[in-house]
Amino acid sequence: MIRNMLLVMVLFASTIAATPPGGGPISQPQQPPPPPAPAPPPLAPMPSATATPSPDPAMLARAKNEFTQLQSGKIDRTALTTDMSTLLTDDKLATVKSAMGSLGAPASFEQQRAGAQGDVHYAVYLVTFANGTKVDFLIGVDGQGKIAALRLTPAQ
Repeated sequence: MIRNMLLVMVLFASTIAATPPGGGPISQPQQPPPPPAPAPPPLAPMPSATATPSPDPAMLARAKNEFTQLQSGKIDRTALTTDMSTLLTDDKLATVKSAMGSLGAPASFEQQRAGAQGDVHYAVYLVTFANGTKVDFLIGVDGQGKIAALRLTPAQ
């Protein structure tokens, strides 16, 4: 929708700039305005995230590794974008370790969905532990291979 609005504004702005007041340059006789240009075709809807039947093995391995690091309360900050490193404070890491560290290794790590937003490709995994605790774990990786998003939430 925003792309459609921008397209309309650009077309409108170029029409105004190309037509001076009075319909044409002062040195030329006035002519009837040209017929309106046909409306641009509607833009295709943006693709939405969909369930991915088979997970990307590299993304799954990366997610498992980062999840293990979060559980330990230690993370390789060189693997994070600058913004993500700033947001993931040592206090937040300690909180995650406190909440998740004692649960042990996950019993299962199942991809629920995957997609892309801009240049960030992400996947959401349902992580289940032996005691039945379940969490959704989102990981997003940018075009340079840096982690741009991490999120843990209770599974629904």
